[in-house]
Amino acid sequence: MLAVWSWFTFWLLGHILLVIVAFGPTFTFPGVAAMARKDPAHAIAYSKVIHFVEQRMTIPLAVLVPLFGVGLIYTAPGHIDLWKSEWLVISIVLYIAAFFFAVFVQLPNSTRMVDMLAGMPPGPPPPDAVPPAELQAIGKKLQFGGMYLTVSVLVILVLMVWRPGASFT
Repeated sequence: MLAVWSWFTFWLLGHILLVIVAFGPTFTFPGVAAMARKDPAHAIAYSKVIHFVEQRMTIPLAVLVPLFGVGLIYTAPGHIDLWKSEWLVISIVLYIAAFFFAVFVQLPNSTRMVDMLAGMPPGPPPPDAVPPAELQAIGKKLQFGGMYLTVSVLVILVLMVWRPGASFT
């Protein structure tokens, strides 16, 4: 059993586990946001949960994912020629774009959403109440940003599993 354990196995298992724990919960965000829209009296709680997961789990663990990826590149059986592995270069570029979007656009918008909801009067809104335009605008930004990030994660996942044109076996 010890013979099959290697640094490559360590980096691979770490990389996969980090991806699952960091990005898995984000696939629930659209459902949680829909619950918040249906139950405005508790929208702050729903928003705080999403913000907490994003701020305390997804982004910190997302920092480690590429570090474990580098470990995989350097310990892979055979040789991974980074510049001849288009699937890997594309994945890295997509990851960098998504990471910086999450940190510099999505997280500040999420913070604004939580702050705005926290500033609203407690209790359920009147039945005919319309959310403030700014709150709706932030919600739309978060929704579209979430779609972009979800598609990015899925494209990267497909590229990592499929490895089209892989330069190693």
